[in-house]
Amino acid sequence: MNPLLLELLPWVRQGYCCSQLLLLLLLQAQGVENPALVRAMQGLCVGIGYAGGPCGLLTGGAAALALVAGKGEDAEQAHPQLNALLNDYAQWFAERTRAYGGTGCDEVAPGLAAEQGRASVPGQPADPAGCGDLLADCWEKILDLMQTYELDYMAHVSPGEKA
Repeated sequence: MNPLLLELLPWVRQGYCCSQLLLLLLLQAQGVENPALVRAMQGLCVGIGYAGGPCGLLTGGAAALALVAGKGEDAEQAHPQLNALLNDYAQWFAERTRAYGGTGCDEVAPGLAAEQGRASVPGQPADPAGCGDLLADCWEKILDLMQTYELDYMAHVSPGEKA
C-alpha cells in the first residue's frame, strides 16, 4: 500500500472526502490548521453533492494549488502563471482519468472501482479509500507542479496561523 494512503486512513475513517483530504495534506505540510477551509472543501465532495460535477480530486487539487499561488488579500498578487498552473493540473487530471470516461466523480469513482474489481453503487458516496491511488497521484502531481512553478507552499502562512 502507498505510504500516503496509510497516513490518510485516519482522516478517511473520520469521514473526510477526497477534496478535503488534498487540502488536509497541504495544511499539514504547512503546519497549519484551518477547519473553516476544510469545511468549505466539503462543498466539492462527490461531484459537488451528487450533482454530476467534477471529481473532488480535480477541484480539491485546484483549490490546493490556488491556496499556495492565488490572491487572498488586497496587498497580494496571484502567481503570474496561476492560470497556466491550474490548466496544467486540469489537463493532467483529464488525461489520468480518460479511461474512466471523464473527470466527473460519477465517472471516476466507478472507473476506479472497476479497476479494483469492486462494484460501485450509484448514488452512494465515492469511497475515498477506493480513490486512494488516484489521490496519491494527484498529491504527487501537486507537489511536482509546485516545484515546476517554483511555488513556496509556506509563502502565505503567517506565524499566527501555524498549528
